[in-house]
Amino acid sequence: MLTPWGEQLDRERVLQEYPRPQLRRDSYLNLNGLWHYAITPDAEQPAQWDGEILVPFSPESELSGAQRGPQPGEYLWYRRCVVLPEGFFRGRLLLQFGAVDQIATVFVNGTELFTHVGGFTPFTVDITDAYDGNALDITVRVLDTTDRGEQTRGKQTLNPGKIWYTAQSGIWQTVWLESVPERYIRGLRIIPRFDASALELWVAGEGMCHAEFGGSAFDFPAGQPAVLPVAALHPWSPEDPYLYDLTLQLGDDAVQSYFAMRKFSVETDAQGQKRLFLNGAPYFQNGLLDQGYWSDGLLTAPSDEALIFDIETAKRMGFNMLRKHIKLEPLRWYYHCDRLGMLVWQDMPNGGSRYRADIISLPLISGVHLRDDKY
Repeated sequence: MLTPWGEQLDRERVLQEYPRPQLRRDSYLNLNGLWHYAITPDAEQPAQWDGEILVPFSPESELSGAQRGPQPGEYLWYRRCVVLPEGFFRGRLLLQFGAVDQIATVFVNGTELFTHVGGFTPFTVDITDAYDGNALDITVRVLDTTDRGEQTRGKQTLNPGKIWYTAQSGIWQTVWLESVPERYIRGLRIIPRFDASALELWVAGEGMCHAEFGGSAFDFPAGQPAVLPVAALHPWSPEDPYLYDLTLQLGDDAVQSYFAMRKFSVETDAQGQKRLFLNGAPYFQNGLLDQGYWSDGLLTAPSDEALIFDIETAKRMGFNMLRKHIKLEPLRWYYHCDRLGMLVWQDMPNGGSRYRADIISLPLISGVHLRDDKY
């Protein structure tokens, strides 16, 4: 069943927004769109392709155009040829995946380069050595073992019904290319130190890093934490979701980012009761259990506007919190929560083994908790 956004989907421009709001570069080539796909009984590359699939929608989804996925033991394949725009290559070439469910092996120009395990987490493949200056032949092989107890699956099952949802596989978040200089910002960790009116920054890389935010500029070495003062601290809250723009530069590499100054804690109020605190004061969090499933895209929203609509609707209904239920969203969802003023409780995606009543339900009645570390 198509959503309004699915009905309006432009298949030539699918989810074009930069997918990583806290680490944005000008170097960006979106690879969403039509890829060739095939499903095979073994790990050998297909001799023929089954058709085209609309990435980043999983093959089981209506929006993908395939509407069928691999069965247990089968392999899902993707292939696309890409010609880089003139002037795009700057020294290193990075192939980025928002998420692929579950085990993804990446080949470029016939060379196997990388295998990633984890259906909810992003990964990067440095494909520089496979690039010969001509077109890139990108192939991705996927193995998904839903219901076999070997992976995180969230609400997915091969037999959907009741509280369980349709299983999905393959690429389900944006795929893109970036080109960076030899020395570049490989990662970023941002920690607000609210009580100290300071920001802790950790930049993965080598050399001196330059940061600018709030009208101030700082220089510090990459590869170790730097604690930087925040003048005229402006706290973030759902009522006033103030975000600081952050610019970082390492050598010839520059990225745009953002952060909020906020503090979550559990403290004792004036009546001696333990409360949830926000920025040092009691704050009542009123929210929804947010599943994040779409009738047409399954785990993948059909558009950025669809993500925004969900969050804004919850705010209009008077909620200030969403509990994201055993799923990790694309990073743009968290960005929209930050800028629109929505707190997030983040679940861990659960494991793949079956649910047992003595472990899941019995504790609610008896108060006796059995070990659940295999979940």
